[in-house]
Amino acid sequence: MRGWAAITSVLIFAACARPPAPLTEFHDPEHGFTVRYPPGWALPIRRGEAVWFVPPDRAPEAGEFILVVTRPADAQLDDAAIRRAVFEQLSIHGVSGFQQDARTTPRVRWYKFEVTGSSGGAEWASVGAVSAGDARYHLIVCAKPLAQWRDGQKQCDQVVKTFQPGPLQ
Repeated sequence: MRGWAAITSVLIFAACARPPAPLTEFHDPEHGFTVRYPPGWALPIRRGEAVWFVPPDRAPEAGEFILVVTRPADAQLDDAAIRRAVFEQLSIHGVSGFQQDARTTPRVRWYKFEVTGSSGGAEWASVGAVSAGDARYHLIVCAKPLAQWRDGQKQCDQVVKTFQPGPLQ
């Protein structure tokens, strides 16, 4: 009898669980990239080469953000230059992975990474990607406060996975 009660409880809980809200799509007319971000987040905040997406009533320094940076490149960047580009952009404390991504082609190199860092006193964990061509590169990072990372990583993985770069050649 207890087994049936447990199964019934699990089924009721599963039926009540909501799937995550679909992400909102944004296409940047200036740099040509397309990024998806959580519904209700603020419209993009531009700071030079950077475009930030943050929850309502928050600043990019709050530890929960999506960041897309577009920069020119004189030629195709090598591995070391791509790593430097990421490390120079963010206040990084630790790296748990930085590797070439399966999306790499002869014309566009893709890298994915996982890093921890801090901004404005808030510590965060993040996933990100770099897409680099001969003329420019994009860096995308999705970060959540450390306390929210366990639940937030799936959303960040989806944001980074669905990122589409603009022209890179």
